[in-house]
Amino acid sequence: MRLSAPNSASTNKLFTKRLEKFAVKVTCLQENLTRAMHLVSNAVNTRSPLPVLSNVLVSTEEGGLKLSAMNQQLAISVWIGASIETQGATTVQARLLTDFVGQLPEGTVNMALDADTDELSVSSGRYRAKMKGIDADEFPPIPEDSAEREVEMPTELWTEIIDQVVVAAATDDSRPVLAGICLTLDPQFIELAAADGYRLAARRVEVNTGLSESTQIIVPRSAMVELGRILSDDPGTVTLGLSPNASSVLFSTKSVSLVSQLIDGQFPNYTQLIPATENIETRIVVDTGEFVQATRIAALFARSGQNVIKATIEAGDDGNGRITLSANSLDLGENKGEIEGTVVGTDAQIAFNYRFLTECLATVQSDRVSLALSGNTSPGLIRLVDKDGEDIPFFDHVIMPMHTVT
Repeated sequence: MRLSAPNSASTNKLFTKRLEKFAVKVTCLQENLTRAMHLVSNAVNTRSPLPVLSNVLVSTEEGGLKLSAMNQQLAISVWIGASIETQGATTVQARLLTDFVGQLPEGTVNMALDADTDELSVSSGRYRAKMKGIDADEFPPIPEDSAEREVEMPTELWTEIIDQVVVAAATDDSRPVLAGICLTLDPQFIELAAADGYRLAARRVEVNTGLSESTQIIVPRSAMVELGRILSDDPGTVTLGLSPNASSVLFSTKSVSLVSQLIDGQFPNYTQLIPATENIETRIVVDTGEFVQATRIAALFARSGQNVIKATIEAGDDGNGRITLSANSLDLGENKGEIEGTVVGTDAQIAFNYRFLTECLATVQSDRVSLALSGNTSPGLIRLVDKDGEDIPFFDHVIMPMHTVT
């Protein structure tokens, strides 16, 4: 389902009622208005042939001020506290309002709408502006409120699992399902997974969802990235809900809502891509900080060469061992970095794309991490490790190896 275009004949209950046009008078804080505009800005459709989609909908609702923007995939609404003298709504150019309000001094911002001309007056201190608007009735109806199968989870946890998964999603639409995040809602857990053909990231959170059956949907990567950006500045609880026909998903907090259309299609059976424990030949556990540092240093040379970082694992006595990360460039030279660790299994060597490795490690939230291999030409499996050296369940990051000429 695409988010509705103006003058749509749809009578779906998800759509909000048309807003009456009155002479709005509103006062709010510059800081709150600036934050709200930045949150909705990425949903503005600057390339639409419809001028109103380059605008933000400014409306009064439930004793506060609501700002909304949307494109063909996504709609974002933000509520902020405000003093409302009269009710109403209009739309004004999003970029102009964002830039103007962002340059105002801290303090109160006053807004007044001329209902006859749709001209919005914005003032603060010694600064005043009149912005030409477009009638709020021209703005597409925003899907909200009538979500089903609702699930709640803390925003901090959502932010963490989004960061850990979105890095593995495809950034182009040549295969639409791979440009999305597979979201599984089960009675006992929520799981996110992404794969771009070269890597896979999967993260599960055990939670009693209250659902009676499992549901799997595919959310566009861009929507999940935007959700992560929004939630990083909005502590509390997120409520997830599906539309009655399961064509869109709604994420909402006390002050923000994000509605996204879903991607049609079947996501690959990604569990088959995760190396089985019985096939692991080599596993090393290392300090996460040291692994990140060595990878970033090797990347300085890899990015000017073939984008390759070679990882050589050597098993020692009594489980001790090390991993050597190396990279070279014909133009710049070469480097090696060694990290001590705990090794189980045989010596091994494998090569990875430096970007895939650094992006994975940037999402790790544990002090130690493991790298497991089933052979020099098989995918590498990275997992979080607990204080006892055991893999923490429900986090899997798989990276395909690169073939190099030795």
